[in-house]
Amino acid sequence: MTDVPFRTHLPLTELTRRSNNRFGAVLSSLYSFWSARAAAVGQQGARRDSYSVILFQSSVTNAFVNDFVSSPDQLLDAVLRYDADGGTNFTAAVQQAQSVIEQHWSTERSPVMIFLSDGECHIADQTVQDLCRSAVRLGKALSFHAVSFGPDGSSTTLRRMTQIALDIQNNAPRDPLAPAAATVASSYTQALDTIQLAETFLGIAESLRKPRGSLIH
Repeated sequence: MTDVPFRTHLPLTELTRRSNNRFGAVLSSLYSFWSARAAAVGQQGARRDSYSVILFQSSVTNAFVNDFVSSPDQLLDAVLRYDADGGTNFTAAVQQAQSVIEQHWSTERSPVMIFLSDGECHIADQTVQDLCRSAVRLGKALSFHAVSFGPDGSSTTLRRMTQIALDIQNNAPRDPLAPAAATVASSYTQALDTIQLAETFLGIAESLRKPRGSLIH
């Protein structure tokens, strides 16, 4: 796995000071993901990945959308403007993600979604199916990665969402321009602490190093 230059480990120390500990750990892990993707690009020039971050509680907020140019530090600074409050609304988050994917779709990129929550919330199967089928209709199956940052008893919905996404991904027409080995299967991961959370994000970044198009995240 690629070593990531961690901004002198500023994220974890400053984020836990400026945010609550759990939200700070999430942002630190996001920073490690962006840094790993930047390292993978290396000297190949400007990145082709398009990043979007949607924060959800009882409502949803677009921290930024379709960002091609910001550095990992700049992306982190953009998210640091927000705080974590109460409430969880999976339906609003998934519907907003579908809207962002559809509005900024490009045949040059493969859609990847990391859906992280430390709580449990009901969401209809149809809502998740609509998200995944929308990507298939546009031309590429969605690679959906659910991450539970909490106890296993609070992850039933996230597991179900992953299963729906994986079923649709497995039954979608294969992209003729991408090698079969480049497909990154949808996944569910439980992270019990900050170390496991960081490892999860780095693992996803590593899986995206396979020969493939750039991604919508």
